[in-house]
Amino acid sequence: MEIDLKKIEDVSFITLINNRNMEVTLSTLGASFYNLKTPSRDGKVESIILTPSSLNDFYYSDGYYGKSVGRFSGRIDKARCVINDKEYVLEKNWNGINSLHGGYKGISFQNFDYEIEENKEYIDVVFTYLEKENLLPGDVSYNIVYRVYQNVNDIRVIFNASTNKDTLVNLTNHAYFNLSGDLKENCLNHNLQFFCDKYTRLNNELITESIDEVNRVMDFRNKHKLKDYIYDESLQKHTAYGYDHCWMKEDKDEPLVAILEDEVSGRRLKVSTSYPSIVCYSGCYPKDFDFNENKVKIDQYHSVCLECQYIPNGINMENVDKSILKQGEKYSHYIHYSFETI
Repeated sequence: MEIDLKKIEDVSFITLINNRNMEVTLSTLGASFYNLKTPSRDGKVESIILTPSSLNDFYYSDGYYGKSVGRFSGRIDKARCVINDKEYVLEKNWNGINSLHGGYKGISFQNFDYEIEENKEYIDVVFTYLEKENLLPGDVSYNIVYRVYQNVNDIRVIFNASTNKDTLVNLTNHAYFNLSGDLKENCLNHNLQFFCDKYTRLNNELITESIDEVNRVMDFRNKHKLKDYIYDESLQKHTAYGYDHCWMKEDKDEPLVAILEDEVSGRRLKVSTSYPSIVCYSGCYPKDFDFNENKVKIDQYHSVCLECQYIPNGINMENVDKSILKQGEKYSHYIHYSFETI
């Protein structure tokens, strides 16, 4: 494994190149993916995620490009929740009403410490950060591991956390995937498959309203192209303007939850996880940034986020896991990405 380290002011960038020509660049800012390159069917190594070309946009954008997200993922209704019979008021950083992705002071915007641990089969880049109590109860200690494998193009992201008070913890990674390579095409012709039979219906503020059986537009149990139903009236007349929903695993004991593939480049991504659900965001609200090294301008649906997590806003719902981490317990989940060619 080749390892290259770079530091720009206080932020470190760690680049790993494995024996199968996969190149991964991680950043301590937000314990994040900064770049990710994999071979196409023809062996062409190209970037398969979106990253703002400007470091300032990467660091501070509310697009959360490649970032670890926490203390919670998704939107919290009315920026309020109750833990142990006490109500907590959060930052209203979504539409001035709701709270999104841990707020302005969430871990996506914090600079983590890191160390590298080498193994014969993989290298672990271990990011650590202590988040002090702020709006939500408890200090939370994070240990987020990016495990990059030597001889297969696999990456496992492991989320560990502990707290000194019962609190809400729901972590994910917010990488924006585009398997065409160097963002040359949008994702409308990508095939997508979920091993999920239920999804969350959203209200017009994109807050989880109910859990429903998948319908024609939301059924990805048999793979099909993103464009097949994304222009359906039920999505286009909704404030989502596409997919920004959560799907629940059909079999909670089966790790494989999603497959994304691009037939032209021949790239396929398999996503496995210990989490019970996955959020798919189809790039409905594109930013007016330049992206990646080649400074590409993007349009709507130029990416697919596959955010494994607990159900967003579950803290305010009945009969779902509220993702409360109790004092003395350990939070431990993973998202495993396998990159193949077809």
